[in-house]
Amino acid sequence: MSIRLGYMLAWLALPLWARPPTMAHAFTYAQQLVQLEQANRAFEQALLSPTPQEAQGYYQQAMAGYEQLVAAGIHNAKLYYNLGNTYFRLNDLGHAILHYRRGLRLEPGNRQLQANLRYARSRRLDQVDISGQPQHAFLPQLFFWSDALSVPTQWTLALAGYCLAWGCAFARLVRRRAALLWGLAGAAFFCLIFASSTWLTQSQYTIRPAGVIVAGEVVVRKGNGESYTPQLPQPLHAGTEFVVLEARGSWLAIQLDNGTSGWIRRDSAALL
Repeated sequence: MSIRLGYMLAWLALPLWARPPTMAHAFTYAQQLVQLEQANRAFEQALLSPTPQEAQGYYQQAMAGYEQLVAAGIHNAKLYYNLGNTYFRLNDLGHAILHYRRGLRLEPGNRQLQANLRYARSRRLDQVDISGQPQHAFLPQLFFWSDALSVPTQWTLALAGYCLAWGCAFARLVRRRAALLWGLAGAAFFCLIFASSTWLTQSQYTIRPAGVIVAGEVVVRKGNGESYTPQLPQPLHAGTEFVVLEARGSWLAIQLDNGTSGWIRRDSAALL
């Protein structure tokens, strides 16, 4: 065995650090279908209701049904799409944007989610101006597919490259062809690239998690307590998005897209 091949096999023996998310469903499949059908029916009845008051009641039923499915551990883009639409109909922009973004995390290329998120963002009170902010575009350009592929999809591609590399390695032991060595190198590089982008995406979710204001309005303060003076002249409103810089007890240090930072109460926001 050549030294080069030995190094490649040694690298391939290292476990992939990216892992697909696991889900534990509390409902049986039949129960999931019944719950989903009831929630969908309530949403449809809301659309046909003759009065806004009656429609609100049906939307509340639909929202409760969808939320129970999420609480049971069921996570998919379609469910978050329905939940976001229900919250939007209830005039809750904060939770609508939250669930649209959760759906896009699972299915980044979903055009319905993208369109509804854009529209919901256009309806919120706070429009953060980021025109003067520097754009750190190196990593997005390097891993240009990370905004179009979900983490499980990237992980699956990395695993496919991993398996292909091992296949080429074993074939190389039997048939001493240069093409197999090149195939091994290419598959290993493919695996490394997608494993790296998966790790980067997951790191963004954990190191600086994103969130959305879900309270009607919240005062951003200069420290983690009500005694601190406001950081901004006006409160933030439902639907404003941010990333978390730090968490202390019941307070979060957040940063907006324009670079503004401050502290808000944890219960006034929800994280993706």
